[in-house]
Amino acid sequence: MKFSIITPAYDIAKWLPQTIESVFSQAGNFSIEYILVLNDSPDNTCEVAKEYKRKLDSGEYAIHCKSISMQIIEAGKPEGMYVAINQGFANATGDVYAWIAGDDIYRPGAFQTMYEAFSQHPEIAWLKGITSTIGEHGELIGNNTCSVYHQDWLRLGVYGAEAYHVEQDSNFWRAEVWEKVGSFPSYFKSAGDYWLWIHMAKYARLWSINAPISAFRKRAGQDSRANHNRLLAQKKAARPKRPLLAWVPRLFFWPYFNIPVLQPLLKKLYPYIFFYRSRDYLEKEGGVWVIKTMPSFSL
Repeated sequence: MKFSIITPAYDIAKWLPQTIESVFSQAGNFSIEYILVLNDSPDNTCEVAKEYKRKLDSGEYAIHCKSISMQIIEAGKPEGMYVAINQGFANATGDVYAWIAGDDIYRPGAFQTMYEAFSQHPEIAWLKGITSTIGEHGELIGNNTCSVYHQDWLRLGVYGAEAYHVEQDSNFWRAEVWEKVGSFPSYFKSAGDYWLWIHMAKYARLWSINAPISAFRKRAGQDSRANHNRLLAQKKAARPKRPLLAWVPRLFFWPYFNIPVLQPLLKKLYPYIFFYRSRDYLEKEGGVWVIKTMPSFSL
């Protein structure tokens, strides 16, 4: 199995080494095709990336999987993260795709987890693990838990709006899913992942796997903070017109997230209110990833 990992990189030299090393350090019975798409940066992002490629190509960097190749695409003037990601995937040749921002990191063992799960479950085309949160200096801020996602709620854009998020950095999917969806529309400057989940849900079920996969770096200057109004507007533009039934999860999750004292009660009530919803996820038992049923919407 070969993983194609894309990193769009612009003005990110401070954190890019940790991102690259989190890819290079993955160990297991798989290959990695790592594609960095570099836009003209005011800092030395391009030089940092090229030095890692030099070390990899010369054999100075020890690898712990079958093989790693690194491709650098110098894309010139910045046209937005999603244009860069499109350029990366247009050059991808792997079996499983993912992308990670130049300031986020993969956790040790992440690729081996995905390799095992995809190999043991050929019927699964889309997997999401657990995302943790780190600070500007890499310090752990919080550990998230494994949550389940329902296809119709994904298609309606409930997750990431009224319900919990589908954190981008812990998602992996088979190449054919991307081929069916196509590339990001060029007008997206924010919320491209939100758009992608809505459309991927038409072709593949999102399975959750109870394993740490990645860490999102929370820092100043991020797009979701600096351009919050644009993010909300592009999410609204991305989702389809919602039927009245879409109000059901919205009515449930609004008090859950806005009235903390109700959270324990609502979490217990979830499997009774939404008894018709699958809560299946993957859990490792005896070295094998088996399907189990979650007691609520998250562990």
